[in-house]
Amino acid sequence: MSVFEKIDKIAKALEAAQPGDADELEKFRIEYLGSKNIIKGLFGEMRNVENDKKKEFGQALNALKQQAESKFKALQTNISANGSSDKSDDADLSLPVENDFGGSRHPVSIVMNRIIDIFERIGFVVEEEREIEDDWHNFTAMNTPEDHPARDMQDTFYLKDSTTNLLRTHTSSVQARVMTSQ
Repeated sequence: MSVFEKIDKIAKALEAAQPGDADELEKFRIEYLGSKNIIKGLFGEMRNVENDKKKEFGQALNALKQQAESKFKALQTNISANGSSDKSDDADLSLPVENDFGGSRHPVSIVMNRIIDIFERIGFVVEEEREIEDDWHNFTAMNTPEDHPARDMQDTFYLKDSTTNLLRTHTSSVQARVMTSQ
């Protein structure tokens, strides 16, 4: 096979190459434009070409090299425009998170749960009730006098436009509800 036939064979293979993603494009670049590409190997054949055909051979090699470079640039533009299979480019940041790791418990919650488990094992019951309480369960059921400072507006968080509904000030109101219901 003559060197001109080798050039034609490489040119046809170059035209037929159609890398579809960034990985295939990189293989194409290495094969035709890399430091040890197949076109560079043909430049070493220059010494075997007859003197009267060296000019024609050099022009054919340079045309082949330019063809490879222009094809690479066109493919690179096409792949980047159409989106490659590179995972960082495909990420749709508007989608919900696939693996939602809920985090971990706070150390205080861990210790509190351990203490509750211990007390439940020895017979105690843990009751949870509302956070918004009425005046009777929060103060009157606990025998808190009407003029006690805890009933003042600056010491207790009353709900807007209400003098009877307030945020629970202590756990005793839960005890009052449990004792009246059980």
